[in-house]
Amino acid sequence: MKEVFEILAQIFKYPVINSATLQIEFGQLILGALVFLVGLKLIRIIINKLFTPYFYKGIKDDETRNWLNGFTSFLLIIILSIISLTIVGFPFSIFGQVWNLTLFTVKDNSVNIGNLILGLILLYPGIRISRYFSGEFQSLVLKRLRLDSGTKKSMEALFRYVLIVIVVLFVLTIVGIPLTAFTLLGGAFAIGIGLGSQNLVNNFLSGIVLMTERPLKIGDIVELEDRRGIVEHIGGRSTRIKTFENVRMVIPNSKLLENTVINWSLIDSDLRREISVGVAYGSPAKTVGDLLKQVVSEHPDIKRSPEPVILFDNFGDDALIFRILFWVKLSDTLNPFLIESDVRYRIYELLNAENITIAFPQRDIHLDTTSPLEVSVVKPADLETKD
Repeated sequence: MKEVFEILAQIFKYPVINSATLQIEFGQLILGALVFLVGLKLIRIIINKLFTPYFYKGIKDDETRNWLNGFTSFLLIIILSIISLTIVGFPFSIFGQVWNLTLFTVKDNSVNIGNLILGLILLYPGIRISRYFSGEFQSLVLKRLRLDSGTKKSMEALFRYVLIVIVVLFVLTIVGIPLTAFTLLGGAFAIGIGLGSQNLVNNFLSGIVLMTERPLKIGDIVELEDRRGIVEHIGGRSTRIKTFENVRMVIPNSKLLENTVINWSLIDSDLRREISVGVAYGSPAKTVGDLLKQVVSEHPDIKRSPEPVILFDNFGDDALIFRILFWVKLSDTLNPFLIESDVRYRIYELLNAENITIAFPQRDIHLDTTSPLEVSVVKPADLETKD
């Protein structure tokens, strides 16, 4: 048994790495690996038993809770990795040397690896927290204001962009890059814009214009290139429109400013629609007008103010032409084409009930001949005999 222990002791003391700066034995490597594996189990328990219940009590948003859990796990794993490497045999001074290793210098300010890593670690939660606070700003502040949903979304997006800019400036300060250094990069940035970034910058600035000038708002019903839909999202580069066919169109912001866009609900959501119907000559015109007025007055989705108008529009070639003008209120659940279809169904039903004929094209044919035409009736049997 003693010999077995001596053999195990020799195995554990076997030098895996033996140099002037780093000495690692096999036993330290095994112990460090065990500490790391056990630590992973402990991290899962700590996250599930401690942090997750705390996050669920203080934060309502599922997405925010998920990334906070993930980010906390990431930080704990980094700490566990440093402890495990120290147990393996890496001297703690090595981490300090790597942390303070200078990568480059900007205007007499040294940027080392440690500050760069810290800046990247802070950048991710900073952007996430900006999104969270912008959502809280919308629910706690903007929700109390008497503004339409499009204005609230635009203000929320602008508030989020401001927070992100603040986070980026803070991270640059942590990293050690002075803001004055960007004056040196201004020329290079301008060249980059000239070479390939025109569209990106153009779309971003167009997005800012759309959010401030607000020719389009989230929830507006618009028409572009013979496609109609509802504005769902206005971003920094593009705008997303959901068509009535449930298709999403992603359109660059600059295109919305450079081309003609019909906004059906820019000022209000009231829209006038028009239906024409022709009845045969000889029909009682007054009765037809009354029936058409009855149709529009019965439909629940047709506005009463402004009042619908029935016009005896014209004496057509084959019909008496009547025109119905009425107003509807647009929304994402109300389709004016369905209302027009309902009105036509009802017009056809009432006119048939009154035996009023809906006109169809008719033509009188005049034959100019030098002698009378001979007309004869031929029986089907005679036709078969001739064939």
